[in-house]
Amino acid sequence: MSQRHRDILQDNRMSIIQDLDVKDVFDYLFQKRVLTERTMEDLNAIPEGKRQERAGKLLDIITRCGDRAFWIFCRALEPIYPHLGKLLTEAEKKATRYPSVEFPAPGSMEIHPVVEACAKALRDHYRTTYNKYYPLSWYAFRRLDTARVYIPNQLTRVDCSWPDMMVPISEDELSFSDIGSEDGLSLDEEKTWPNTLLQGPPGAGKTTFIYHQAYKWAKNENPKLQDVKLLFVLSARTMGDKDVLEEACDQLLPRGFLDESSVKDLENWIELNPGRAMFMIENIDETPNITEQDVKGPLTTKNPVLQYLQRKYLPKTRRVFTTRSTKLTTEGTRPIPIHIPPLCDAHYIFNGYSDAARTEYIEKFFSGDGEKAQSLKKAISVDECLQDIVRNPLYAVLVCILWENDQGKPSTCTEIFSKVIDLLERKYLEQSGHILTDEAVKETLGNLAKLGWDSIERDEYDFSIDKVKKTIGTLLPVEMGLIVKDPSKIEDRYKFQHKTFKEYFAAKYAMTRLEDKECQRMLWSPECISGQKYTNVCLFAAGILQTPCQGFFESMQACLSEMTSEQAPQCCVHDVITRACWAVSESGDMATNAPLVANSLLEEINLDFQRRPPKPGVIRGLAEVVKVLPANRLKAVDLGEMWIPHANELKGLGGALAQTKGIKSLIANVTRMDMSLSNPEEKDNSGILVFHQEIARNRSITHLTIEASIDTMSEEAIKAIPKAVQGNTTVTHLRLPIFFAKQCSRRCVNKIAKGKKACCNREQNTIVFFESFAEALRSNRTLESLQLSSYILRHKMALDPLAHVIADHPSLRSLTVSGPWSGRGHFEDDGTNALAHILENTKTLSSVAIRLQSLSSTEGGTGRAGTLCAALGRCKTLEKVKLVFTWMFAREKLLVANVVTVSHTLKELTLEWRSMNEGFLLALCEAVKEQTTGSLQKLVLTGRFAAKGQAELGRTFAGSKTLQRIKLHGNPFNDEGLQAFIDAVKKPVTAVQGSTHLPPRQVLMSGTVEGARATDVIQAAQLAEATLTDSPNINIVIKDLTPAAPDPLTGVKISQFTF
Repeated sequence: MSQRHRDILQDNRMSIIQDLDVKDVFDYLFQKRVLTERTMEDLNAIPEGKRQERAGKLLDIITRCGDRAFWIFCRALEPIYPHLGKLLTEAEKKATRYPSVEFPAPGSMEIHPVVEACAKALRDHYRTTYNKYYPLSWYAFRRLDTARVYIPNQLTRVDCSWPDMMVPISEDELSFSDIGSEDGLSLDEEKTWPNTLLQGPPGAGKTTFIYHQAYKWAKNENPKLQDVKLLFVLSARTMGDKDVLEEACDQLLPRGFLDESSVKDLENWIELNPGRAMFMIENIDETPNITEQDVKGPLTTKNPVLQYLQRKYLPKTRRVFTTRSTKLTTEGTRPIPIHIPPLCDAHYIFNGYSDAARTEYIEKFFSGDGEKAQSLKKAISVDECLQDIVRNPLYAVLVCILWENDQGKPSTCTEIFSKVIDLLERKYLEQSGHILTDEAVKETLGNLAKLGWDSIERDEYDFSIDKVKKTIGTLLPVEMGLIVKDPSKIEDRYKFQHKTFKEYFAAKYAMTRLEDKECQRMLWSPECISGQKYTNVCLFAAGILQTPCQGFFESMQACLSEMTSEQAPQCCVHDVITRACWAVSESGDMATNAPLVANSLLEEINLDFQRRPPKPGVIRGLAEVVKVLPANRLKAVDLGEMWIPHANELKGLGGALAQTKGIKSLIANVTRMDMSLSNPEEKDNSGILVFHQEIARNRSITHLTIEASIDTMSEEAIKAIPKAVQGNTTVTHLRLPIFFAKQCSRRCVNKIAKGKKACCNREQNTIVFFESFAEALRSNRTLESLQLSSYILRHKMALDPLAHVIADHPSLRSLTVSGPWSGRGHFEDDGTNALAHILENTKTLSSVAIRLQSLSSTEGGTGRAGTLCAALGRCKTLEKVKLVFTWMFAREKLLVANVVTVSHTLKELTLEWRSMNEGFLLALCEAVKEQTTGSLQKLVLTGRFAAKGQAELGRTFAGSKTLQRIKLHGNPFNDEGLQAFIDAVKKPVTAVQGSTHLPPRQVLMSGTVEGARATDVIQAAQLAEATLTDSPNINIVIKDLTPAAPDPLTGVKISQFTF
């Protein structure tokens, strides 16, 4: 975020935190990707009673985001806090620290001579240097007019809200202009030059794209950058501690071209004309010298790349960043990450070539040889693995070169590089007059492999020509095109032709050190958070080894064990497992190597794909591993936020799930399995249907969770979801976190108004889901537990047909309804009536759990609570009830207490909400005493306990003849009330000490204690626990009972306030 916007938020901080309740803006900020799941958890960790602290924390989070977050926050305030929204927007209008600048057409403003000289030098550099490398940096492998065969890449924006279609665009459609408003409500104040992040795997075309833009700009052929006077293309890999502008001058301009005062003049001009200067920074994830302090205090960092990324330096300039990973990491054995996307306004990924683009490229490459073009297209069309590989532009070029030289069809990425190196070696030896022998060439390539490994280990990216010759012994790699001059620098520095070649050679070197355990450990990088440094090296190693991979995958198992013992972040475990699956595919012998991985995996396999397309081979390898999971150690598999853009991959994974006997629990987020969303160009959308049908065929999965956001999914994809249980005979526990909006979003309305969308399919999609799910349940006879999202029960179709079908199910024993903790989290009449119908008519139901923000939305009556509680009381088979609410009205709590009185079967009751007030606790105690059947055996309560009510609860438990166990979690307890509770439960024990005719009873307590005597009461509770340890009649178990913390805003103990 720019300094200007941070200053505005700071200046108005007190006004905001005094009025704002953050739960009112949670949903909107999360939908707009300002808040992430992690930051939501940070905010929810602060009790709602500490409203001002939560508001302050929210402001701290927003200031760490991009400028887009400022305007989204303003819009989030408008509905409920219009005065705050106006306060911020008016302050922005008046701000003069960075005045807005109108950018005239080129030539209409007087340009400083230093700027003119710098612009000319940059254009000359790009024209002469990138003429060779544009648009393919691997030009040296084939001397051809690369511009003639250039095919624009495809990108997809991935930072939009979840239901949006992932529509690919051509790189020619990518805009570097102002980002405006995401929902089309263009505000003049909101326009700014975005931080644009371009992410892609190795060889996807990131560098090519940057060179392409610079070369076209240098030739005045780039209309998107026609107003840009200065374009700086530089790499973050070799940046030091200078400002970004100084580093750019050092990398791109001749030594001594600008003196110190000239650089300052240049900087001043850019500050006054920020829209006419642009920085394109490559490889931002490889920025060196990131410290732990940079991670802990990013706003105070001195790192020049982080400063520029956060708009703390030249904040208004245009900027583009490229990256492989989404994280910057500190150096050392325990790297700490900084997540890049939250600092950017637009996040795109490179998709690579579409099928049409791949065909076009082949035809252009072989424009003089139609027969070869046709034969290669045919070879690719019948090889799904190769189709996957050549979507990557680098691999597409190399495969064409191999085909042109009659080297046959490669089957893996490793084989492509191996054949290319062999081809270059053979061509050198076939030259007349070559100096080196065959043995000398192999020795040279062996030295090059060591240079590759060492440069990765030491984070070296370029070398002087003298170091190349000294390390390798000859300049043969330069002559072969494996080592090339770095085109991004004016100084003569050399690097590997492409980073992927360096990784291949490093893998060759690693395979000469198979006995080196530390080397093998580094390949799997258990301590590397980003998983980027050795990922490709590891994959190439598998491809080089092929079949004898026993020791290789044993190193992976050791890595997983180490990560488990160190409690490594789940994303790191994900990286290792998906890398192993890719390695299985890359090895070329999946039948042999898949069992090695399957037998190494943990009991719980959690994969979170984070709405990013998996790398080539990952899904194929995963499918092979899933097939052979051992049946004697059943696994729980979580496939989180998968994005599978090709139907065949999805069908393969589904087939593996049908065959496996090693999975007991499966969780799958299937929204992006719908090709209409993940890959609209894909005509075949049958993969999602096959996937769910194959799950239904599985005979080992008993616990199944399918999550989806169905607002914009296609009807055929929605109909596929219930197929997973239709006719299934093994799934006994089903969770369906299905999400859909109650009304059309503002963005959707805006698109329809602008003619960009014909109509909204939201309601029709909802109807399709209800009808297909009801049909699937009618044919199911084995389901015992069903968990639904509250979104389902809020709809009018929840009663008819869904509630009737659920009530008629012959074996359903447990029902759970879960909803959000903020926003519209309450039931309405449709949901309450549906739930009541299920409770009153399901003949086998023994357990029900409801988790919502609230039961009612207003204080207008207790109708919904009365309907629900009456149904709970009338259910003749109900033994276990769990009600978890953020808050409830006092009269609703009394109705819940009455359920205990009227129920004849209730054995276990769990209640959790904000305040266990005195009136409710007294009513609950009376209900326990009056319960005619005396069936209640276990009581679990969580909340803020009133003193008198807790004392009575202790006396009731002590006097009850049936209540065997009570579990209390104080949030917090009152010190006097807790002391009275302990005294009450101890009395009968003293009276019958040594007696054995009473059944064992147990009190469990945890949480915090408020009050002046909190510490003394906790000690008394611990003493009671020790005293009653061996009692045959009653035990007290204390777990994590601590004094309540002071109020962070006042420093005063919370107990001194009246609530």
